[in-house]
Amino acid sequence: MSSCSYPFCPVHALHFPSETTNSTKCSSSKNNDNKYNCIIIRAQGTNKETLTNIQSICSHLEPITLNSYGCEISEKHELSSKHGMHGDLRETGKFYDHEDTSNWYYYVYGKSVEKKQTNGEITNFIASRLLGHSVYDDIAIIRSGPMASKFEPWLSIEKLGQTVLYYKTHNPQTIFAERERKRFFEKMGLQDQKDIPAFAYGFNF
Repeated sequence: MSSCSYPFCPVHALHFPSETTNSTKCSSSKNNDNKYNCIIIRAQGTNKETLTNIQSICSHLEPITLNSYGCEISEKHELSSKHGMHGDLRETGKFYDHEDTSNWYYYVYGKSVEKKQTNGEITNFIASRLLGHSVYDDIAIIRSGPMASKFEPWLSIEKLGQTVLYYKTHNPQTIFAERERKRFFEKMGLQDQKDIPAFAYGFNF
C-alpha cells in the first residue's frame, strides 16, 4: 500500500497482503502490466443489453492502477485528476463478490448516492445491478474490507464480470447482510449460524 501524503487520511481498511497473489488472465498488479487495483465502469454505452453476457460486461470495465491505493482522499484526487472522474467523489456503496467471500468487499466511488436521476446524468446499468439501486455516471471500484482484513488488492475483470452476472439473480443488500453475518461468526471462530432463525436474514453493520 502506498504511503499517504495527507495526514490522518481515512482508509477503507488496513490491508495486509497475503504471501501469494491469486491471478487470472484478467487480474492485476502495479509491478506487472496485467495487474490492477481499481476498475472504472463508465456509464456511457451501458444499457440493459450490456448485462446479458460476460463478454459484453467486461468490455465496459476499465482497469487502472491507483498509485495512491489505501488512502481515501488521495484515491479520490487521483481518480478525478488523472482518470476523468467527477471532482466530488464519495462512497456510493459496497458489495460482496460471487464466491462467498467475507474478508473483503468491493468498495465503490461515485458521483452521488442520490437515487433520483437529475438532468445530464447517465444511468450506469452495470453499477445499478451491483448496488441494487439506480446509479448514475461513472464509478470506480477497489477492494476494501473490515479493519485488519488480509487480502490482495488486485482485481480481476473476469471475476468482476462474473459478479455482475451473479447479481442478476441475487439481491445485493441480502448478500451483503449474509456475508456480514458470516464474517462476524468467523471472527469468533464459529461457523456461519445461518440456520438459526434470528440470524437468517444476516447482519447489516
